[in-house]
Amino acid sequence: MAKEELFEKKFIGGLLRRLGAFPVKRGSGDRQSLKTGINHLKNGEMMLLFPEGNRSKDDQLGEGLAGAGFFALRTEAVVVPAYVKGWYKPFKGVQLTYGKPIPMDDLRESKASSREATERIMEHIRQLRDDIE
Repeated sequence: MAKEELFEKKFIGGLLRRLGAFPVKRGSGDRQSLKTGINHLKNGEMMLLFPEGNRSKDDQLGEGLAGAGFFALRTEAVVVPAYVKGWYKPFKGVQLTYGKPIPMDDLRESKASSREATERIMEHIRQLRDDIE
């Protein structure tokens, strides 16, 4: 899943397609992208999401958007949090930290909102960040 503007660039668009990515119209509640994402997850495929809708330019976490929670609640996909530190610093190295899978069954059973599920995901990402700093 990547912003649709990236698919307009010849090299990066081709690379994204070969990696199995699909375009999303950010900020529009793109129903086709939501359906595509659900189908990927229900077929057992993996999907990488930045819950904030983009990458941070300073290691600060922003507010998570409801999309990550939407996919978590509507599929049986395992949600594995990850924190990326320093990606924006050229030649300084990037640190990628993965957490344990996040339990979502209780939120599915209680019919929680996508926002609530996203907040749980963001809490786990915050904890990963705090653990390495």
